[in-house]
Amino acid sequence: MAGRGAPCRRRKAFSAGFTLLEIMIALVIVAVVYAIAGPAIGRTRVSASVHNARHALISALSLTKATAIRFGRTAVLRLDSDHDRLWVEVDTTMAATGQVVTLGQFNFAQQLDVDLVSNRSSLCFDGRGIGTTSAACDRRGAVIVLALRGKAETVWVSPSGRVLEFEFEYEEE
Repeated sequence: MAGRGAPCRRRKAFSAGFTLLEIMIALVIVAVVYAIAGPAIGRTRVSASVHNARHALISALSLTKATAIRFGRTAVLRLDSDHDRLWVEVDTTMAATGQVVTLGQFNFAQQLDVDLVSNRSSLCFDGRGIGTTSAACDRRGAVIVLALRGKAETVWVSPSGRVLEFEFEYEEE
């Protein structure tokens, strides 16, 4: 117990929070970091979209070859450059009646915002998974470009069906 004449201790009142000045400094620091990192993050997102599109294309090529081998007949990879999409067509009936089934549909524009450009509208693979010609494919092989805002990757499919990949950057006008 405090006796008479003992100094009275007062409790200091502490506020639980931040001052307006501290909040403003924190916001300025966040804005500076975002201004520095923002363009790099944007380039990374573009690069990732194009890279993912390339993997989707290569997967579709693999699906087409595997489907041709599985059913022992020609499978067709359709490339629609106008709508930036692709799909696989094959007759899956045992008697090869011409009843075509569509597999592996992928839309680059909707799913990755990537443009698909090709010098062919279709690629055919025979029952051994090798590039071939047919009524649906007048030529074998293709050059396919996947592009988005200055970043592009090219997939070259040889006449035998082998896949080669190239990556490049370009300046948009």
